[in-house]
Amino acid sequence: MKITGAWTALRRDLEGAIERLFALPPEDNVEFDSLLRPDELDRLGYLRNFPHLTCLMCAVDEADRPAFAAGRRLDSGYAPPATRLGLLPATCYKVYLDHEGRTLPGPVRVCCVARCFRHEDKPLDRYRGYNFTMKEIVCLGSAEDARAHAEDGAARIARLMAALDVPFAFEAATDPFFDTSSSVAVLSKAAPTKREVVVAGRALASINLHRNYFGAKFGIRLAGAPVHTSCVAFGLERWIAMFQETFASADAVRERLAALDARDPTPIEPAFA
Repeated sequence: MKITGAWTALRRDLEGAIERLFALPPEDNVEFDSLLRPDELDRLGYLRNFPHLTCLMCAVDEADRPAFAAGRRLDSGYAPPATRLGLLPATCYKVYLDHEGRTLPGPVRVCCVARCFRHEDKPLDRYRGYNFTMKEIVCLGSAEDARAHAEDGAARIARLMAALDVPFAFEAATDPFFDTSSSVAVLSKAAPTKREVVVAGRALASINLHRNYFGAKFGIRLAGAPVHTSCVAFGLERWIAMFQETFASADAVRERLAALDARDPTPIEPAFA
């Protein structure tokens, strides 16, 4: 997606509004790079569950460099000999890697952002691309902490949508598992843990409960047990696309965002039954 002019500045304003919405102090904000070592990508379990969406990065091998310097083209059928790095598919993964092996003194919330990459298996458009910016508010804590964070996130999103005066719905969703018969996919269907924020049929954000999956996998503990995690994720380019379709100008959106107050979020139905 190409973002130009006032809409570029509006994306920065949107990030600021999300930070105000969740009332997190500046020191809880972090921007991550988009790279994963192959072993990190393996340990996250992403390749096992979503090999069709995985993006990898390589470099031109030393033996092939003279040919490219002489004018060889990538569309000549060149196949890279080795994968050097993986590309980040979701910002929250960096949080779990960052906290690997830690024992937390109490629940932690992190507001993070990164460029993410997925080899989408659906048609690309202004809302869906191979690379995008994902801003997330991640919670690591007890099962109760993780669920409360998800509920609180839903309430705060409802307040944001009320300030924008944009009709929306929370809809149950499942991730696009490659093998829908896998244990993780079956559990996800049996006990849904993902809801999307949908406007005019388009998902703009998601609220996700991961149980203790990442806590156990990365040895992150609280009170003697693996932490539970949850996250509230915003696809920033999707929001800008929605704004462009819904409002006459970036200024019209900015006025509504400027009036947003994160206190006393509007009560709504629970995000998870």
